[in-house]
Amino acid sequence: MTVTIGKIGPWKNKVPKWSLGLGSLAPDLPLYLMSLGGIVYFSVWKQWPAKDTFPHMYDPSGLFFNDPGWIAFHNLFHSPTSLLILFSMSRLVRTRWPRFCGWFQFFLAACALHSFVDILTHNDDGPLLFFPFEWTTRFISPVSYWDSDHYGFAFMRFEVVLDVVLVVFLVCALFAKSKNKRSFFSSRQDAL
Repeated sequence: MTVTIGKIGPWKNKVPKWSLGLGSLAPDLPLYLMSLGGIVYFSVWKQWPAKDTFPHMYDPSGLFFNDPGWIAFHNLFHSPTSLLILFSMSRLVRTRWPRFCGWFQFFLAACALHSFVDILTHNDDGPLLFFPFEWTTRFISPVSYWDSDHYGFAFMRFEVVLDVVLVVFLVCALFAKSKNKRSFFSSRQDAL
């Protein structure tokens, strides 16, 4: 979604390469890494049955909600407050490192959009709103993208349709771009 927005807005030629793509993935990368590490650690190292590993990580009494390391790592690029702090810091040093700060600000904008969508689509497990100052407050959304008790199936259908539309748009944009490149090179060869 974020990459598509970067392709159609008035800023489409000003967005640093990869900043939006990485920024849209960055909020979830820590959770993926911790989940993979937890599965390996608990299943392989401690030899727990797989059925015990997932609840230990994600139940309300599990690591996701209670372990300071998990909370901090997951909310660094997820919390609106944390993103605002990082954005402010990048604005303060932008004269010293203008190119990096420009890239980083687009990266943070993509993280913020991801976070906003997560806040609205996670019933009780969304990003912490005031991290790093407060470590428990989450927006309780009436919708969950995965929980069937909170319209998860309906949202899943919407998400699949949205994903298909966005992928088609990006593929068409990529095809049009490659077609323009081919016509540019063929016109140059004709001129020679």
